[in-house]
Amino acid sequence: MRRTARQMPLDLFVCLSLSLAAAAGAQPASPLSGPPLSEMEAVQKACDGAIRGYSLDAPIDHILPTHGIYVEGYGAVFVTDVNLVSLPPLFGFGGIAPAEYKRIHDSKVKRLPEVRTLMIQMILGASKTLVHLTPDESILIQVNYYYMQREDRTGLPKSISVQGKKKDLLEAVERKTPAEAVSGILKIRVE
Repeated sequence: MRRTARQMPLDLFVCLSLSLAAAAGAQPASPLSGPPLSEMEAVQKACDGAIRGYSLDAPIDHILPTHGIYVEGYGAVFVTDVNLVSLPPLFGFGGIAPAEYKRIHDSKVKRLPEVRTLMIQMILGASKTLVHLTPDESILIQVNYYYMQREDRTGLPKSISVQGKKKDLLEAVERKTPAEAVSGILKIRVE
């Protein structure tokens, strides 16, 4: 059937009317559940504080602040970037000796288990702060590690993720379980 120029505006009007009627009958999108921004920001600040306060004598270089997002049905995810060993600002400006690279590598390998324990402490603390996260939702903290271009990365990961269900984490907190003893309730991914 061939449409005339007069019929096209009428067809357009009918289509728009049907679209508006369908939109009027549609239910508005329900708001996201989960923790409010204030709880997410409190966890971000707590993670940043834990990293900055790790060691005054040999600090961790906190490259990027912690960022958190809530994923409905999954839970809360927090990501940050660090260098396991804080280096002076102009370190290596004139070149780095192989012995320095080895010293840095050895320091990072030695520190890695301690930082994993710090991550577990951070996730346990997050479980108390995220009051509006449901018990069956998860909390995940991922730390990405920075390395210099020529640095030996043997035995060192690109990232570590620690994940646990809020209810399991809270139970461990209530029982005052040490961070080293909660590995059974956590999923840890090392890449």
